[in-house]
Amino acid sequence: MGRCGTIKGKVSLIVLVGRRIFELRQFVKLDTQRLRTRTIERLDRLFAVATSIASGDVRWQRVGRDKQPITQKQRQMWAHVAAHIAAIMGNLATQYDEKQFEADLARLEVLVDEIKGQSKGQEAGAGAGKAACKEESSSPASGQGRVLR
Repeated sequence: MGRCGTIKGKVSLIVLVGRRIFELRQFVKLDTQRLRTRTIERLDRLFAVATSIASGDVRWQRVGRDKQPITQKQRQMWAHVAAHIAAIMGNLATQYDEKQFEADLARLEVLVDEIKGQSKGQEAGAGAGKAACKEESSSPASGQGRVLR
């Protein structure tokens, strides 16, 4: 008959397996919720950085060794990054789809790379702007605003 030789033994094994499946499901559910919470916390920190740049709290950025002002176009791009981060957080709050999350992060990386490209383009065309930034950094008023590194 069964391992124990009784039908009752088979039923208890079925119950045991069922209980273990239930416990595994609960573990995965809790672990996924913990993962979502941690991920949302990290995204929230990124969101705070992006919004502080977009709102003008951060006025300067470092490109190489040079300090450059953040342009209005770059602020708009950072606002777009912040909006995308908020959308990702909203998606994670309701569900966790790993493929969608990876696609969202890839899109976020593309947006940030576009901003990097803007910064490098600004550096190449800055010429006289570099001297102005260096003069500004030596003035006492340059302590106002934060610098993005």
